[in-house]
Amino acid sequence: MPSRLPVPLRLTLATLALMTAPALSAAPAPRSLPAAKVQVGAPLELVHAFYGHMPVGVAVNSQGRIFISYPRWEDPVPFSIAELKDGREVPYPSGVMNSQTVPLNVDRFVGVQGLVVDARDRLWVLDTGTVNLGPILGQQAPKLVGIDTRTNRVVRTIRFPANVVLPSTYLNDLRIDLGQGQDGVAYITDSGAKSGGGIIVVDLASGQSVRRLTGDRSVKATPQFVPFTDGAALFQRPKGGPAKYVALNSDGIAISPDGATLYYTPLASRRLYAVPTVALRDRSVTDAQLSAQVKDLGEKGVSDGLGEDTLGRIYTTNFEQNAIFRRAPDGTFDTVVRDPRLIWPDTLALHGGYLYILSDQLNRQGGYHWGRDQRVKPYALYRVRVQASPVLLK
Repeated sequence: MPSRLPVPLRLTLATLALMTAPALSAAPAPRSLPAAKVQVGAPLELVHAFYGHMPVGVAVNSQGRIFISYPRWEDPVPFSIAELKDGREVPYPSGVMNSQTVPLNVDRFVGVQGLVVDARDRLWVLDTGTVNLGPILGQQAPKLVGIDTRTNRVVRTIRFPANVVLPSTYLNDLRIDLGQGQDGVAYITDSGAKSGGGIIVVDLASGQSVRRLTGDRSVKATPQFVPFTDGAALFQRPKGGPAKYVALNSDGIAISPDGATLYYTPLASRRLYAVPTVALRDRSVTDAQLSAQVKDLGEKGVSDGLGEDTLGRIYTTNFEQNAIFRRAPDGTFDTVVRDPRLIWPDTLALHGGYLYILSDQLNRQGGYHWGRDQRVKPYALYRVRVQASPVLLK
């Protein structure tokens, strides 16, 4: 038989119940809860809306001229690089350089993705030499092209040997350091899903290149990686299919203000890695020795492109959060901007105290939705005030 409470305690509990019951019943039922804060950080400014084929890369030179890349993925691409002029997308440096023929003209652009401006206002362009993320279209198709934006002329074309650019290589993004060698060096990420990933180092004077860290844990996609966009898990779902994990390797890249450290991340990863550039350039350092010098800098969210400023901060696109975050040298993060309009923020560029952000809806392509294109034009180039300067290594 259960024990009974002492009479004084029973009276006390009853009194409390009587005192609290009217107060609870008198509280009005809430009609709604406060709305979640949709936009965080500085306001986005629309720079340009794209109603044609899908853009991916953006670069801005010292005069504020804006250049855009369009790789040949699912869309017909009439030109692979454009300059934004008076609200129009104009093929750059010429229509001829962007036109293609049958058979393929490897001296013209095939499918450009990465592009960046150096300290001499040269636009360096990464031609993947591929169509729709397929294998390279011959060893001469992938190339690194330098264009002097002061004269709008091609000043350098560099191709790669077969042990550097593999049949499955996808030349993704790059950084330039003019303070190394006779005319500088380029660091390039290979994000190819079947290439093993890697970093390619190019001497811009000689055109010689070397492939580094192929298959290293730091350049490879996380196994069974599942990002989430538009409220759902994202898989590669080609028409006729089967569904596959997103398995793109080393993608985003950034460099420290002194040029001593290269930062990078696989697309299919939430981690940021760093490696000394002096070791990357030194061919006497084996890949095993180089791998031992790679630092895992921890979580940074899911990123496509990266950016950097002269204060040593790393800007990370975050396509799960529709946001741009910024990592300080001490490893802490702050939010630059979060806005639902940033549908797959892809590439970043700094100029004039603004961060330029290209939002391209990459996750809504048909290849992720059983062949059904979910993109809704326009794509967009935004900018946000950050009061920061780009790293231009001389």
